[in-house]
Amino acid sequence: MEIITTHTNADFDAVAAMVAAKRLYPEARLIFPGTQERNVRTFLAQHNIAFDKIKDVSLDQVTRLIIVDCKNAGRIGNLSEVLKNKGISLHIYDHHPAAPGDLRGEVEVIEEVGATTTLFVEQLKEKNIPVSQTEAALFAIAIYEETGSLTFPSTTPRDVTAVAHLLSCGLDLRTVSRYLIHEMDADQIALLDDLIHHARTYYIDSLKIVIAKGETERYISELSTITHKVRDMENIDVLIVLVRMEDKIQLVARSRLPEVDVGEIAREFGGGGHPTAASASIKDLTTIQVEERILESLNQRIKPFKTAKDIMTTPVKTAPQDVTVSVAGDLMTRYGVNVLPVIDGEQLTGLITREIIQKAIFHKFGHLPITDIMSTEFHTVAGETPFREIESLMIEHNQRFIPVVEGDRVVGAITRTDLLRALHEDVRREWGVTAGREGKRPHERNLRSLLRERLPGRIEKLLQDIGVAADETGVAAFAVGGFVRDLLLGVENYDVDIVIEGNGIAFAENFAAAAGARVRSHQRFGTAVIIFPDGFKMDVATARTEYYEYPTALPTVELSSIKKDLYRRDFTINTLAIKVNKKDFGYLIDFFGGQRDLKEKTVRVLHNLSFIEDPTRIYRAIRFEQRLGFKIARHTQNLIRGATKIDLFHRLAGRRLFTELVLLMSEEDPAKPVSRLAEFDLLRFIHPSLQWDDETAALFQGVKDALAWYRLLFLGKRYEPWQVYFFALIDRLSLKATGDMCERLAIREKLLEKVISMKKETPLLLQGLSLQGLFKMRSVKPSRLYGLLKGHPQETLLYLMAKADKDEAKRGISLYLSHLQDTRLSITGRDLAQLGVKPGPLYGKIMGQILWAKLDGLVKTREEEMEFAKGILGK
Repeated sequence: MEIITTHTNADFDAVAAMVAAKRLYPEARLIFPGTQERNVRTFLAQHNIAFDKIKDVSLDQVTRLIIVDCKNAGRIGNLSEVLKNKGISLHIYDHHPAAPGDLRGEVEVIEEVGATTTLFVEQLKEKNIPVSQTEAALFAIAIYEETGSLTFPSTTPRDVTAVAHLLSCGLDLRTVSRYLIHEMDADQIALLDDLIHHARTYYIDSLKIVIAKGETERYISELSTITHKVRDMENIDVLIVLVRMEDKIQLVARSRLPEVDVGEIAREFGGGGHPTAASASIKDLTTIQVEERILESLNQRIKPFKTAKDIMTTPVKTAPQDVTVSVAGDLMTRYGVNVLPVIDGEQLTGLITREIIQKAIFHKFGHLPITDIMSTEFHTVAGETPFREIESLMIEHNQRFIPVVEGDRVVGAITRTDLLRALHEDVRREWGVTAGREGKRPHERNLRSLLRERLPGRIEKLLQDIGVAADETGVAAFAVGGFVRDLLLGVENYDVDIVIEGNGIAFAENFAAAAGARVRSHQRFGTAVIIFPDGFKMDVATARTEYYEYPTALPTVELSSIKKDLYRRDFTINTLAIKVNKKDFGYLIDFFGGQRDLKEKTVRVLHNLSFIEDPTRIYRAIRFEQRLGFKIARHTQNLIRGATKIDLFHRLAGRRLFTELVLLMSEEDPAKPVSRLAEFDLLRFIHPSLQWDDETAALFQGVKDALAWYRLLFLGKRYEPWQVYFFALIDRLSLKATGDMCERLAIREKLLEKVISMKKETPLLLQGLSLQGLFKMRSVKPSRLYGLLKGHPQETLLYLMAKADKDEAKRGISLYLSHLQDTRLSITGRDLAQLGVKPGPLYGKIMGQILWAKLDGLVKTREEEMEFAKGILGK
């Protein structure tokens, strides 16, 4: 006799595998060693799938035992007695990883796929065994449940292919969805609440482990479903649920971290499963004993994977020991730190805190050397010091700043913030925040597939090449800023900015030499531009920090780390970085919550003095808000209003202000950001008389319409759309006010002449267009229109078209731009010379008369132009 069985408390994968095995072993009997989950029982009852009872089978008559979804004798209940039968043939089908004590079979199909059912679907397909619609539904439910609807890390392409085959067999996905939605009854809801309220969190080498305990007098099914609910509701990476039911403790464990293999934990109690999902049924132990054994096992199994060098901040700002207290205080303010290591040469000699500095200065001791007040008793760690030792030092000795040293030399520092970041990565991931140096951990977000999906092959290859070159030169390389922001937003942006933790210019020069490109560098800022042979450009910068000697000043730049480099940027959404070194290629770095703000569509500054240090950031905040459809955060809005009240803009260099204004006017629809400038009372810093009202808004709309028309007709024309909007902005400024504004904004001479000319000529042009009802007279000659408008820049004419309030005037400008302005003669001065005309002013007069005749349709061909010229000469 042949028997097909599985583990006790069978789930869909176990039952589906048994039913599928029956198709391969048609003479075998289906026997459960224990109970089934409630949803499984419902499916079997509704579809009349029958199983034999163990009491109806003579176990000593069994000659072949087929075990599915299990290979542990302790998990098949009383059917393990069959294993004692003489000459028993054992066939095993399973997808769980190997473990000590596993049964060995005559036939073994043990492969790491997402579900055991997948193995059977493959065999049924290979043997051309038909699958009924009911079987297809059962098999699909099993695969979907076991793989989390194909989302668990254990999912393989084979699972997806198996589902595809089932679809071809008539699978109805509506049936699948009905059984995957688990409605909980009152007892299950009560147990869920009990587990949530009795969950306890443990930290083992910075990994967060949650053990939730409960108790119920009677058996409650679907404990795995309840466990999933707890995990998802509380966003837990490692959850172990212990529930005493009747005389047993049911253990269900789930793990999202590769460092924690819950399958090993379950096997210690006679259970089994995967590294990510496992269970066990435990007798003869109390819940407390089980919990203690689990914690002991975890402490033994979890190896220190995170050390000081993984979480430290580097490089570290230090203070020479011969500086005074006042100088040390200035250094702290300049670099935004609260503790400075004190060094003698390269040797660490002490620590000085902001609190001590401030007290010393309050007591008039700013002139003292810092060696008189620095701390000399403190703990240090090495780069390889395990995380748990660092945690103990910081807590037990109340030391909030721990230097990381090599010998006596400071190579990094660990603060309480660094410690908290490492401890609470689960919270930070929930909000879309991941730190850079922890990016090596496999469970954190990697954008490798997103890079491949959204970037041209050339750009992706370029980033990979940069990573290889960075590895060869021993530096860390990162793609940063707007490139990363737009990648996550799905916006096309191939302006690649690279930051190097090291010498960025040297890296750029070496990379360019290997790529056959050239480099333009800026030593003061540690930046370089690589220009490839086809003209493609890439910016490379040294990771740097910056400080401002005074508000509105240009920043002073110093070498730093990627974290400090990102901190100096304007808004959180621009602080994202992607590491491109080969080992960590694609890992996202987010120290400051940039992902969260992208998700919430928020523009937020990094610190409260951001706008005071650089008021031009206000203009950038408004640009990003309007371009991306975001909202400036409430606190950031308050900071904008505060900076406006301080009146810092009058101290800002005019050219910097004008540069931001040009960028703002270059947006697709500048009316929105200009309106926002007015809301924050910022137009007055461009000129006090500027205003935004319905009239100005209507003029901007007119400019938008004129530009849209122009773009359709003149694809190849070169012009500056932003200038047309700029002319509209200053439309109501007087000539003198315009001159004052241009002086304030330090507008260069060529553009200045264009602006002043526009101001002077616009009234005359509008008057000329309306004179004598010019466009109401059908007999008006085009040559007259040409004479009025020729020589004026395209931007002025487009502004004029937007400003003109009469349709006839708009049509006149349209006629000039579309038909008249590019009219050219076929004859040249050489032709006139052949007619006997001597070179001189007469040439211009004759050519002008012919051109006007051509504009008015009097001549069309070259021959007619020659005849017209002869006629002029005859007169």
